Amino acid sequence: MDYTFLLSKNDYICFDILSRFTQQADQTLNKEELAQSLSLTNYQLNKYFEAINADLAFVSEDTPCYLDEPNKGMWQAFGLNSYVLQKITLVYLNRAPLFTALEYQFFYNNLYSKKEYVSANYMSSSVFYRSLDSLEAILKKHGFFQASSLYAGEEFTVRLHLFQLYYTLYNGVSEPFEPLNPLIKDMIAAVQAGLPDDLNPTQETKLSTFLRVWLLRMLDSNLIGDDQQLKITPTKSSQAMMQQLQKLLADQLLLTDDEFNYLYSFLIAQGYLGFDKMRELAANIPAVDELTKQFLAEMKSTNVLLTTDLVDDSQLENSLLSIHFQFTTFYIEPTTFIDPDQVQFFAELYPAFDMAVSHNITKLQRREDLHLTQKMAVNLYFSYMFALINAIPPELMRDQVHICVDFSQGNLYTNYVIQSLSAFNHAHIIIDSHLTNDTDIYISDFHSKKVSQKQVIWQDPPTPVDWSNLADLILDTKRNKLPDLFPNQDTK
Repeated sequence: MDYTFLLSKNDYICFDILSRFTQQADQTLNKEELAQSLSLTNYQLNKYFEAINADLAFVSEDTPCYLDEPNKGMWQAFGLNSYVLQKITLVYLNRAPLFTALEYQFFYNNLYSKKEYVSANYMSSSVFYRSLDSLEAILKKHGFFQASSLYAGEEFTVRLHLFQLYYTLYNGVSEPFEPLNPLIKDMIAAVQAGLPDDLNPTQETKLSTFLRVWLLRMLDSNLIGDDQQLKITPTKSSQAMMQQLQKLLADQLLLTDDEFNYLYSFLIAQGYLGFDKMRELAANIPAVDELTKQFLAEMKSTNVLLTTDLVDDSQLENSLLSIHFQFTTFYIEPTTFIDPDQVQFFAELYPAFDMAVSHNITKLQRREDLHLTQKMAVNLYFSYMFALINAIPPELMRDQVHICVDFSQGNLYTNYVIQSLSAFNHAHIIIDSHLTNDTDIYISDFHSKKVSQKQVIWQDPPTPVDWSNLADLILDTKRNKLPDLFPNQDTK
């Protein structure tokens, strides 16, 4: 879910302009085209230019960041990157009246009166009340209350979307609800004591954000209840974790079995407790097994493999189980691997995998219970792709590209090029020691009239351009093979 709808109108336009800069390689924008696209006058555009520079100066640290107009009619950004954009988005978010209303509604409405909250946040009463009155309708419009997993419980959905909001917009920049920092640090230590491995920085950030939302919802008397589909089996380790957390929270609330079950289920779903625990808990969600079997059946029906006998079924099935378990429970809408433009690159590099993955995702999009957004579909595409790439060796693929390397200077040069080609092993390349009828590409330092296959001639060590041209030739070869390999499939 894109939570920038919470920003005020002017800040959203500033965010939009900055986002456009980050999408350009040279970070330049045509002023006239920008004005037309945003339906702004030249005067308005210049006011936003000044406002953005003031905001950039506020968030800039050691490296200056600003917009300039080095050439008339052309704006250029300097020092702007995704991290700076994230920082300034957070500034916009925290001064948005709608966001203030959201925090009150979901974290403090049972603890403070509206008057007390308005006074504590130094904002206009009329602005706050107006924002609060419009909040629910705006959230409904953007699907905030619509379950993004197979869970239908309202509290589960609200918590998950609140977690997505804070994890997405605060991640790597700041911690939400900073007064909680000392307590959260102790809570993370209590959780860490019951985990098999040390937390990585990304895992700790994710857990920290989750704990903050979890704690504040409980303190505001918004409880998860006992209607959770996931039910953990208590162990000595889990009970010790619960007891330690209860000690930390003793002066604030009573940690119920339902609430700890919710936390521990999250730890399992996100892989904090290892795959065996995930498999055990996933057995309680029939959809996980259903979706895994559906994907494996799609692989077989698409017929992308030469044989299925040598596939590492356990590795592939475990990856699919992990994907589907998270997807159907604590699905965290991703902020990376969501660019639909990158799908085309993988589709060309792995055309056989692309057919199986795309067909399966199309089936999922037809299901009304999954509510598959475009971002979810793209991220799921990459998840499936990576699972297949990691589990299936090139030797089993039908869309192999055979390359014969044969340099006149002997084995040293030949072996060097072969080793360098390992960088392309993800393209399902098979190295032929001799020229055969299966060979698709012949690489040498001299052209040979005896070779009918495509020839690549490198009389000097290959340059980056040479490697790029080879990559294009590999993709062309794969593309040309598809109609013969999969005559009954749509190969785009």
